[in-house]
Amino acid sequence: MKIRPVAVVLALGAAIGAGVLGWLALQGEVRDEMRAASNATSPVRDAARLASGAAVARSAAGLQGDARRGDAALPPTPTSLQDTQEDGALRVDAEGHLVLSADVRLLFDYYLSATGEEPPEVIRARILAALREKLPPRAAEEAVRLLDDYRAYREATRALRVPPGSAQDDLGSRLEALRQLRREHLGDAAADAFFSAEEQVDSVSLERMKLERDTSLTREERERRIAALEEQLPPAMRAQREEALRPLRQQAEERELLATGATAEDLHQYRQATVGTEATEQLEALDRQRAEWKQRLEAFRAKREALRLSEPDAAVREAAVQRLLVDSFTPEERPRVQAADALDAERARQQGGTSP
Repeated sequence: MKIRPVAVVLALGAAIGAGVLGWLALQGEVRDEMRAASNATSPVRDAARLASGAAVARSAAGLQGDARRGDAALPPTPTSLQDTQEDGALRVDAEGHLVLSADVRLLFDYYLSATGEEPPEVIRARILAALREKLPPRAAEEAVRLLDDYRAYREATRALRVPPGSAQDDLGSRLEALRQLRREHLGDAAADAFFSAEEQVDSVSLERMKLERDTSLTREERERRIAALEEQLPPAMRAQREEALRPLRQQAEERELLATGATAEDLHQYRQATVGTEATEQLEALDRQRAEWKQRLEAFRAKREALRLSEPDAAVREAAVQRLLVDSFTPEERPRVQAADALDAERARQQGGTSP
């Protein structure tokens, strides 16, 4: 079985470029606090639960009913999940309550990564089947409520707006709005269990970005302050972060070389000297993949634009565009196309141009 890497998150996290998840285990009295918070109410969570109350009730009944019923109704596993190993884990405490942890989010995200490949209700049914298989009834019902809160949170991120008065390009405001949205939908305990490590890395990353842009600092002072920031992270997380940042530094150095007129052979020699033969071969293979992807994306966009210009009926045009997307890309690639369109649209907005 191969491990499927789940892309958790979100476009805002990707903007940091350095968010590495280090999962935190919560025990003792913190566990009791989490349990209490999971049963607490908030206007946002109450509204979401009322909206899906019938579905939750049916799910809880199904969890306690005939175990053969939901599994038999599920369609075949989607292509993207075939031959993969389920991420995450579920645990219960001595009283049979669900233990909140980042592993719960990992399990949810494993199945939710098939979004766009199969309907949301089928994905939810798959998760419910997993919960029914792994948890006793009380913990399973708690997990169902948490799942629906988490799905509502993910849906709310699509319409996320920064607080009034914040600059649209203020990444700090965006991340703070995201942090608040998590707690509105999930409650403090579940949000901390799911996202605290990620938010800690993001906080350090934001401060680092500010230091790197501070022209009043000398190079030595900037490096000293950045090193002090990094020391705030746990050792294991620092090591993961360093590993994640290494390719970014390599790319920055390569861009500088190319900007000075370096040839492909110069780049090859530089890579050989800095990362070795095996990594050089991998980087050059990645360069070829990126070039091929760029060509495919440009060809798709050209055909899409031709459809938009030639088909006057909006419904027919949209259906044709969707068929073109399905025919041109695999289920795993389609979110990448949408992300590329979103990034280009944002750049065009900032530059006062038009989106692709």
